[in-house]
Amino acid sequence: MSITCSKCGSPIADGQAFCTICGTHRLDSPAIAPPSFCTDCGAALSVGAMFCEKCGSSRLGQKEASSQATAAAAAHRLQVVASTPAPQGAGSVVPAKSTSALLKLAMILVALFLFVLLLGMGSCAYVAYRAKQKATAIEQAYRRNDMSKVASELGIKNSADRQNQNSTSSSSSSSRPAAPYGWTMENGKLVPAQAPKPSTPPPPKADPVVPVSMTGNQIKDWALKYERTENSPEADLVVRTGDINNLGFGWPAGFDPFSGNSTPAHNWPDINKIPQGAPDGTDRIMLGSAVIPAIGDGYSGSLQACMELRAFAASGTLPAATSAKLGPECKRELELTKPTPIVLSVGALPSKINSVLIQLFADDFQVRYTHSHFQVSLNGTRIPSLEYAINALDQSGPIGKLISVQLLPEYWPLLKSGTANLLIDDPTTHVPDGYAVDFVRILVNPHTFKYSVSLTASVLDADKHTPITAATVTAALQSAPTDAKGKCQLSGLPAGLVIATAAAPGYDEGSVPVDLVSGQTGNAEIQLRRHDEGTAALEKQVAETGSATVYGIHFDTDSAKLRPDSMPALNAVLGLLNNHPASQWMIAGHTDNQGNAAHNQTLSESRAASVIAWLKVHGVAARRLGAQGFGASRPVADNSTESGRALNRRVEVMAR
Repeated sequence: MSITCSKCGSPIADGQAFCTICGTHRLDSPAIAPPSFCTDCGAALSVGAMFCEKCGSSRLGQKEASSQATAAAAAHRLQVVASTPAPQGAGSVVPAKSTSALLKLAMILVALFLFVLLLGMGSCAYVAYRAKQKATAIEQAYRRNDMSKVASELGIKNSADRQNQNSTSSSSSSSRPAAPYGWTMENGKLVPAQAPKPSTPPPPKADPVVPVSMTGNQIKDWALKYERTENSPEADLVVRTGDINNLGFGWPAGFDPFSGNSTPAHNWPDINKIPQGAPDGTDRIMLGSAVIPAIGDGYSGSLQACMELRAFAASGTLPAATSAKLGPECKRELELTKPTPIVLSVGALPSKINSVLIQLFADDFQVRYTHSHFQVSLNGTRIPSLEYAINALDQSGPIGKLISVQLLPEYWPLLKSGTANLLIDDPTTHVPDGYAVDFVRILVNPHTFKYSVSLTASVLDADKHTPITAATVTAALQSAPTDAKGKCQLSGLPAGLVIATAAAPGYDEGSVPVDLVSGQTGNAEIQLRRHDEGTAALEKQVAETGSATVYGIHFDTDSAKLRPDSMPALNAVLGLLNNHPASQWMIAGHTDNQGNAAHNQTLSESRAASVIAWLKVHGVAARRLGAQGFGASRPVADNSTESGRALNRRVEVMAR
């Protein structure tokens, strides 16, 4: 059966799907599958043929159709081909392999590699992050003195864990004796080792105190560890302890420490390298006796063994071997850094004394920065003027500098023993403010200073910023009252770190350091704060200095009778004592130097007793109280001025 082409009218024979003239599709045979073409050479494929008759390629399907039926038929044909043996003598044609499976496998392997790589990088980053977290936690715990946290972060087991571990190990090997120091062979047997013997060397010893007179040869004289020179160009008597060598670091060429120049910044002295024979208290680090060994500012890192011991103690366990090693090391560190008196051999004093100056070459005091608070004593007696000077310092660097402070006449008798023991210590704040002293000098009746400076001072009310009239400003051996503008001038001062101290009735003392090189004139602005005698203020004073000064307790003239206007101050003292019910207190009376010394002594004792009597009436147990009178022997200001005398008339409350 044939039909004509719908487009050109030519006849189309049966079995033909297209017009052979124009190629139009036969419309009356929709069921007939469309022809297929070879995907390699493009030749038409016969119906049912599985290979191209022109090039022999496998039939891969129709270009025009992709139905499920066609795909199934192609799969069936491939199976038939695979199961049909190739004709003998004819070259069989192998179907081309598909690359899609290999591509997919390669992509999977690449993806797996990238995943593993990213996982590894992430793990490394996490480990680094955790390590940093742990280091930060340990540092913060050290700064908080939280040694339990330090021990935990370091993996130190607590006592309970250790006991469980010990009990487990003992149960598994109960026949084996404990061996905290390990095992050793003796006579062919394994036995517990003995505790190791400490190997820490003893602290260095100072050379004997044998003072020598200066010769005028600077190199030789500065190398002397102890000096005592009479009638020198500097003073009637000069006494020194400590060689002039910048803590052993030496001076730059041409450097003169008395000219007012600071030392170059230098390293901290090593506690294990104290110069041989250095006098006690010189050329070394010292830390306040109340310092708690822990990471902090200053030189507390010198107490490394002590810090480790505290960490173990906080964890609840201290292995015997560790204790045997760290215990002696800590003891030695504390011995090498403890505040040590600097001993000066004064000998016989001049027959007449006009003035006394104490000079220290101080190094790396950082009181303004660390908020430490030092007490300075001479033969066991605290010297307020020296304390004011030291507690005004900030010598970050560290650097060294000469400071010069007047010793008030009431303290001169302390030198009559022939020996002066100068001690600098912070026994209250626990702040690790390490410091050092190169040398100390005492000048009795100083002459004109070779290197001198001048100072202009102004004294202001810290809150109102108004000038304070008639305040007394003292620096070295000079003092002057302020005028109506709160200003005064001081000249002829020794060069160096000039400590200007201002005092005025009703105000707390204030000190300002002024760094002056020879020939310079400096300016000091000293701001004074009103003296606060509330209970909270007294608490703060006791915490910093160990005592509180009270000016608001008033007495009738030349009498121990309390005046009514003393009640606010007395109630503040009562509040202080009630806040510390388990503590004992000393009430000390002080007078100015007007009148007979013996009478002033008795008067000060009676006034202290009057305060104690009032406290007893108001509920303070007598066993907690003690009275002491000092008369005029412990001034905090110069008695030659009215403002100084007003500050010396006071009551002090001291914890004991």
